[in-house]
Amino acid sequence: MSNCSEEFPYTSILYPELDNNTSVIVIGVLALILLVLTLVIYAEELWFMCRVNSLTPNRNLVIFILTLFPVLSLCCVIGLLVPRSTILMEFITSTLRGISILVYLMILIGYFDNEDKLLVEMSDSPFSFRSPPCCCCCICIHGSPITRKTLRIIKVLCIQLAAIRPFTMLILVLLWVDNKYELTDTMSTSNPGTFFQFINIASLLLAMWGAIAMTTATEKRLPESRIRAKFLSVQLTMVFSDAQKALLTLLASRDVIACVDTRGPLVQAYRYHYALLVLETFLLSLLARYAYRFQDPPYQYDELGKEKNCSRDGSVNAEYR
Repeated sequence: MSNCSEEFPYTSILYPELDNNTSVIVIGVLALILLVLTLVIYAEELWFMCRVNSLTPNRNLVIFILTLFPVLSLCCVIGLLVPRSTILMEFITSTLRGISILVYLMILIGYFDNEDKLLVEMSDSPFSFRSPPCCCCCICIHGSPITRKTLRIIKVLCIQLAAIRPFTMLILVLLWVDNKYELTDTMSTSNPGTFFQFINIASLLLAMWGAIAMTTATEKRLPESRIRAKFLSVQLTMVFSDAQKALLTLLASRDVIACVDTRGPLVQAYRYHYALLVLETFLLSLLARYAYRFQDPPYQYDELGKEKNCSRDGSVNAEYR
């Protein structure tokens, strides 16, 4: 392999180059330590969810969100140790991140037990799509009570990300296998990855738009459920994974990141990205632990929904007096 190559190196080429590089070895050891700590945190969270908080209705969904962080950290470490596996690690992590937004939305709905009770509980609360990242400046969008149609739109916005992300990444993996695509290819009209990148960005922005609007509308109804922290743990995972990678690859394309031995600027950008992401994932796992690892307050929304429904019928309402 030539110097400054934009192909991910084989381990037989990478490891001899790193034998005398103390800084890279230290970073690798720190990444492994952070991975172990993230796995320990995850194991303790699983014990808590299965033994202490086993009756929560959102338990399986919460476990899925908590699984995101150790899997992301593990994939980053594998990408550092075996660079040729990078595109497979991107496929796994992109799929999990895409599904996590939908799972978060299902957790929000689960706090109200189901969609019908959510609509009853939120019937007197304003809801607006005037929120980032798409329509935060659209003054023509006014608030109105959430309806079944509105809730369906939000679900579609989140579901499309969970469907589009795995599909586009699968196509890129197939193109990579056929030697027609590399993660380090520069953005151009001849690069198929450019087209799918724009699709993924648009899909992510739409999903975040729906999730932010729903979070803003429901967090006042769930003051003790740490909804904002729950959402931030998922949102920041998206930001660090996508925005950070885009920034580093942009710097590499402008030769701000220098090549090292056989590893070109874009290959180095991915290595820096994975090393930073291991640290960021560890910190986000602590945030997720705070957001999800606690006994949820008693669910009183069933009774509130009954009272609101029953108040429309005097004979039934009399049973609750």
